[in-house]
Amino acid sequence: MFRLIARRQYRRAWQAMNAHDYDAIIRRFAPDFRVTFHGDTSLGGTRTTRAAMAAWFDRLFRLLPDAEFELRQLAVDGPPWNTRIAGLFTLTATTPLGEPYRNVFVQFVRLRFGRICWYEVHEDSLRWSRLCQHLGSNGVTEAVAPPILDAVSA
Repeated sequence: MFRLIARRQYRRAWQAMNAHDYDAIIRRFAPDFRVTFHGDTSLGGTRTTRAAMAAWFDRLFRLLPDAEFELRQLAVDGPPWNTRIAGLFTLTATTPLGEPYRNVFVQFVRLRFGRICWYEVHEDSLRWSRLCQHLGSNGVTEAVAPPILDAVSA
């Protein structure tokens, strides 16, 4: 039964992301969460504060203003104190230059009693890096800005 609830909450969280309501995600973080987006890009790095995550989401939606996330596969396992989730996604968006963008990624999540304590995002980082370089060379400087980390503001 708990896995069914976790599955439903996860789907709702991604509905909120598609509405660009990232506060709904931030509210689900445990006090000691850790989020990592792999890759050496403006979105890369690890964050452990709500302020850094809010700045990260702001940047994401400035770089991909109409981002839409399609959850293609979902797996949930574990007890309430150590629930593990894996989601496979397709991301479609339009860049600030008006060009279409598409990528795939996997998100691994660990919940503790329904709160997000850890997640990692693994995507086609070469595709994302190439887009960031393209945007940067066309005047979208935030695409090539340093990553947002806990001690850095947007």
